[in-house]
Amino acid sequence: MARAQRTPFVILGLLALSGRRPRSGYEIRKVIDTVISSFWHESEGQIYPALEHLAASGAIKVQSETKKGRKKTLYAITAEGRAQLRSWLVAPVEVGKPRDELILKLMFGSETEIPDLIRHVEAHRARTEAGLAQCRRWEREGIKNPIRYRPFVQLTVRAGVHLCEANLRWAEETLQSLAAMNDAARTINPAKKT
Repeated sequence: MARAQRTPFVILGLLALSGRRPRSGYEIRKVIDTVISSFWHESEGQIYPALEHLAASGAIKVQSETKKGRKKTLYAITAEGRAQLRSWLVAPVEVGKPRDELILKLMFGSETEIPDLIRHVEAHRARTEAGLAQCRRWEREGIKNPIRYRPFVQLTVRAGVHLCEANLRWAEETLQSLAAMNDAARTINPAKKT
């Protein structure tokens, strides 16, 4: 199943977690871009067509709200939408093929300068540190604000923490290896700029 075909289930799941509170397309997008971005991405070009499709199929209901003179479209999951979500949840997980440009660039690293690779890994480390800090904030907030689905969100947050910690360990190990290779290259060819 292509990722685009999973977009409706991402939306249904987020609306289900909202309880009875409907969300706008913007709010759904914001949750995707912040809360689940460490393990799932959807583009705006996928979200809005999926919302239209879900509304047409009866999986979500559409409401209009006007606040301060601004019209806002809100979406809420229906019983049909919950049934579709449950059906997807019990289906076997289809694992996507990985695409990690950093790993690919490291594989071809002999074709560039080591300091370039070091900069890439340092940038990866910085992004991962920020992701870990966010996961730890969510962990603290979840403990302070228990909700009916907290154990499931907590499992997801813990996965994020473990993945970030593993990525940080890998980044440190890789930076040490690259630094050693860079030092060795300077020893062999001191005139070469690195």
